[in-house]
Amino acid sequence: MNCETGKPDQGNVIDREELFQLLVESAIDFAIFTTDGDGLVTSWNGGGEHLMGYAEDEIVGQSADVIFSAEDRAAGKPTAERTQALREGRAQDERWHLRKDGSRFWGSGLMMPLHGGNGFVKIMRDRTAHWLAETQLAESEERFRTLAVNIPALVFRTWPDGSRTWGSPQWEVYTGLTDEQSHGSGWLEAVHPDDCDATAEAWRDAVQSGFYRVEHRLRRRLDGQYRWHQTRASPMSEKTCATREWVGASTDIHELRSLQSRQEVLLAELQHRTRNLLALVQAIARRTIRKARSLTRFADEYEGRLGALSRVQSLVASTAKCVINLRPLIEAELLAHGADLSRRIRIEGPEITIPSGAAQTLALAFHELATNAVKYGALGQPAAQLMVTWRIEQTGDGCRCLTLEWLESGVVMPEISAPRPKGYGSELIERALPYQLGAGTTLEFMKSGVHCVISVPLDVPKPHP
Repeated sequence: MNCETGKPDQGNVIDREELFQLLVESAIDFAIFTTDGDGLVTSWNGGGEHLMGYAEDEIVGQSADVIFSAEDRAAGKPTAERTQALREGRAQDERWHLRKDGSRFWGSGLMMPLHGGNGFVKIMRDRTAHWLAETQLAESEERFRTLAVNIPALVFRTWPDGSRTWGSPQWEVYTGLTDEQSHGSGWLEAVHPDDCDATAEAWRDAVQSGFYRVEHRLRRRLDGQYRWHQTRASPMSEKTCATREWVGASTDIHELRSLQSRQEVLLAELQHRTRNLLALVQAIARRTIRKARSLTRFADEYEGRLGALSRVQSLVASTAKCVINLRPLIEAELLAHGADLSRRIRIEGPEITIPSGAAQTLALAFHELATNAVKYGALGQPAAQLMVTWRIEQTGDGCRCLTLEWLESGVVMPEISAPRPKGYGSELIERALPYQLGAGTTLEFMKSGVHCVISVPLDVPKPHP
């Protein structure tokens, strides 16, 4: 500034054109060049050489179209860009470009016509890293959505406080709530009212633990049924779990929970049966040892009775229900004693099932009858016969009763000088059956063989009006 005249000192003034040239040359991260109306390069800054590899002296006068790929040149893209710039005042360019060495980069450019219509100016920068990042993100998002809409689970995205941002199509179909209706806390409309507190509490704990886990019931739109689901979610980045989106899924576990409940019931039933079975084994041991005349006799009788108990347990294990067919129970015991189920042995009666608890006691009774028949009766004498029959009768109080009859005939009974003392078998039939099953029993040792009748009630008596 000249102090005398108050005007700029012309000696220190930088020409505007020179200033513009300095700015252009300093912007090495941007390729800035001009062309004439046909696309021939008229100026080229250092950023152009840095980005595309061409020095100014080798590109000026040459066509700027060389930075376009062969396929874009064949498609007329450079000419179309210049035409658009003239028509609209600017033309944006986002595509793959070529360097001098043939390598590609994703260039983002802007072309504008020069004032006076004497050509064009173009500014371009390398956006390859940004383009790759965006492409990878888009591909990742596409893979996520493809997976989310094809797995048999209800997938969702949410903020760490449980505010939902997106739900998969499966969620909409299953619950009947649209994606928009489910945003924020709207998705809780599908949660069973009794499970809402636990669901919300789990989200409050999730930020601290870095993992969301809850089992709750979700309403199925198809039939209005609430079904148990296991819901899991975790942050997309563990380092920023309090601020980043979370992704999760709800999986239907209704049948699994039902099976678990059933398993618990079966386990309790097994424990109950085991206790009862052990108590029965102990009772058999006590009664057998009380009646046995020697240790050898005890071992034989105890092993035989445990064998009968084992056979009935095999029948129990072979059925899914807690009932046993009567005929296989009787046949198994007779076969275990070597009986030939031929014409000498007749087994008759309607098909009927009995509870497993009653089957155990009846199996022991048949074991005692069969053991006695092998030693003294129809199963030990070729000329003798055995008939085992059963029928269903109606009692006076309107209940059903199973009547079993064991009848031996043609047996030559040994002569005894004194009344035979009652053994374990007699006590079982005459005392244990009435006590455990409420049965009526008769046991007779006749000259032609044993005759035993057992009547077991099948129904609980109806109360009198």
